Amino acid sequence: MLRRRVRRPAGPPAGASAPSDGAAASPPASESSSQGVPSISSCDEIGAIVADYIVGIPLDEENSYTDADAVSCVWSPSADEVDDLTEIQTFSVDISEGDEEVPDPEEAAAYGMDQYFTDPRLDDLGGVGLWISADTAVVGGGTGSVLVPGIEITITDARFGQNAYLDKNSLVTLALQILDL
Repeated sequence: MLRRRVRRPAGPPAGASAPSDGAAASPPASESSSQGVPSISSCDEIGAIVADYIVGIPLDEENSYTDADAVSCVWSPSADEVDDLTEIQTFSVDISEGDEEVPDPEEAAAYGMDQYFTDPRLDDLGGVGLWISADTAVVGGGTGSVLVPGIEITITDARFGQNAYLDKNSLVTLALQILDL
């Protein structure tokens, strides 16, 4: 797999401004350690971060869990709670240990894999994003991952006959908030 060398600049460039969406900028990662799976004791902690995306969608406790090395939180109505197709909505957050090296978007694009993207908010962490859109499907939505050395956060937003709320920008914003837990 194509890998990106982790660059860790000493600090933000002179004159750099905060991200325009109001997200807090992340401090540079330590040279000697990678990011680990955040210590999360329940999906309520993740739910507080993604609250605007899960309004009216219950937590699927049967398919959600929090372990020391992986977290999976799924919000989705049960089949008996769905009266209309537009009520089929799923939002999930999966956090797991990842590779120490992340893919290089430019090298991947040279091989036709253009789903990887860079974001200035991820640069200090040596991270990249991965975005797969389902805009042309009946179930509108998108799935994305933020890959930083040692951790992968995947967020999925799927809504039948509707546009999803999640996009690349919000994927990165939410992932950074989760990394701060």
